[in-house]
Amino acid sequence: MKVAVTVFKNGVSPRVDIADSLLIYDIENGVIQNKEECSLAFDQPPQLISFLQEKQITAIICGGCSKFFLRMLFFHGFDVMSGVTGDPEHIIQKLIEGTLNHISSEMCVPFGRNRRRRSRFQRGKNK
Repeated sequence: MKVAVTVFKNGVSPRVDIADSLLIYDIENGVIQNKEECSLAFDQPPQLISFLQEKQITAIICGGCSKFFLRMLFFHGFDVMSGVTGDPEHIIQKLIEGTLNHISSEMCVPFGRNRRRRSRFQRGKNK
C-alpha cells in the first residue's frame, strides 16, 4: 500500500491545497519499505491527481480538503483519511498499528460552506 501524507511545515497539512510537500510511504505487511519526499508545485488539482496516479498512491492522509478536490480524489479511486493532525511519522505509525483516528472516506465531510441557496420567495412570502 502506498500512502501519501500532505505536509505543511513540520506537520500534516490542514488542507491539501496549501501543502508544501508530500511524504510517500510504501507500506507492506506493517513495515515501511520506502519513504520519499516530493515537493508540491502544482497549480491545479488535476496535476496533483495525475502525479498521485503516476506514483501509484492508494491512500491520502490530510487535515482536510475542498469539496471539489475531495470529489476528484473519490472519482479517481483514492482512499482519503482526513481530519488528521500531528507529526507525519507518528501518524504513519498509528496507521500501521490500526489506531489512527481519522474521518474515513465514507464519512468525510469536506471543508467549505454547505450553503443552501435562498430563494427570493421563502415559504410563500415575498422577502
